[in-house]
Amino acid sequence: MRSSSAPVLGQELPLSVDRARQFVVHGWEKRHPECTLVLQLPAPVAPEEVFLRLSDPARGAASLEAPDHQRHALLWTSSEGTGFAGSGAAHHIRLEGPGRPETLRRRAQDLFDHLQVETVEGFVAPTPRLFGGLAFESGGARESRWQAFGDGSFALPRWLYSRQGGQAFLSLASPPGEEISPALLDELERLLVGLAAADQRPVERSLPRALRIEPLPRQRWAEQVEAIRDAIGDGRFQKIVAARRARVEFAGPLDPIALLARLDGFNPRCRRFAFRRGESTFLGATPERLISRRGARIETEALAGSIGGDRQQAATLLASTKDQGEHALVVQHIVERLQPLCTALEWSPEPRIRELRNLLHLHTPIRGTLSSSSHILELVDRIHPTPAVGGVPAKEAVRWIAEHEACPRGWYAGPIGWFDANGDGEFDVALRSCLLSGNEALLYVGAGIMLDSDPDLEYQETDLKQTSLLAALGVGE
Repeated sequence: MRSSSAPVLGQELPLSVDRARQFVVHGWEKRHPECTLVLQLPAPVAPEEVFLRLSDPARGAASLEAPDHQRHALLWTSSEGTGFAGSGAAHHIRLEGPGRPETLRRRAQDLFDHLQVETVEGFVAPTPRLFGGLAFESGGARESRWQAFGDGSFALPRWLYSRQGGQAFLSLASPPGEEISPALLDELERLLVGLAAADQRPVERSLPRALRIEPLPRQRWAEQVEAIRDAIGDGRFQKIVAARRARVEFAGPLDPIALLARLDGFNPRCRRFAFRRGESTFLGATPERLISRRGARIETEALAGSIGGDRQQAATLLASTKDQGEHALVVQHIVERLQPLCTALEWSPEPRIRELRNLLHLHTPIRGTLSSSSHILELVDRIHPTPAVGGVPAKEAVRWIAEHEACPRGWYAGPIGWFDANGDGEFDVALRSCLLSGNEALLYVGAGIMLDSDPDLEYQETDLKQTSLLAALGVGE
């Protein structure tokens, strides 16, 4: 592409193409040979899906001919107006086996210690960060469909588009030893010009027709719930979360970017996420934050206890002994594990109502102040899995789930998010999610099982939890 500073349709570039090229060239001239160079420059504001489309020449379908590090992509957005979209991987950390958070922290720190960050003068860009996730439990990604994701996988994106309110930035990460090339500068220009013309390039939202859906049979679900109730009745557990998976087959390959755009309309109060590894993409719209850290301040929440319907069902949910008991276990778990690390920890003695599209949840926000500089990954390790996705007692429940559930969970219900060199970060619980590969989507949902749980009612609850995702996939249209 020939360099040009001519205006483009849509919006003006905050930095001309010529100046952007010069900034990258000068950054390369200043780089230290042993460092990973991260160049950050202001960019036009556009939907994150537009960046994913621009940075994916195959228009959403992973290119099998591309090197592995180029077959990474991510999206991370919130209803507060913050979003990230990434393409490629300058560095990739893959994790297997026990001790994953600590291994990740050590390997990431070595990477952060060798970053050279250059930002256009006069602008303050987001700190470089790694994005990724962990499987629900060690060994949980052993199924062939999940092998590209592993027990954990985090990446420093090659290209990262970040947006907060009315500002946006485009970052380019280059590993040590890489030479600058005309092709790289052309790619920079193409992305900036494409983002500026975003209002002329709407994201397509059409998906292929669903041919069939294969849910977990009700009888198999009922047997699973009864087995959990027996284990609770024996005194071994207080609660175990049961999960089930549905397989949906489509008439053609699924476009993850189109599905993400559709999810935005069906789940406006949830955080959308997507992680592509090779030819598969794990994505969803989760309502549940695991934990966030900003300096000494931390925020988490208990989200457990559910009922279908609208706000009129709130009184019924608040009066449910089963749901209140299930919710209290989650609050207790989080508080007990975080209090030793905090000078203060605050939460409401009574849960609130969290209203989603077709569901109500019991919700208790929890906020605290750390007494020391605990890394976000240490906090994740302390509280995952909460009883909202695992059970009580936690370790024994995870073992029971691994031994008895019909299908491995993979990354479903695992921690997903980002962290930076300061130990700050955000992690959510990967709920209301699906794994896309070719013509197939695997949908995952779960429900907390207590001694008085009714298998039919719990099955209905999981049906409701996957309604928005099925609607976004066009199933039933």
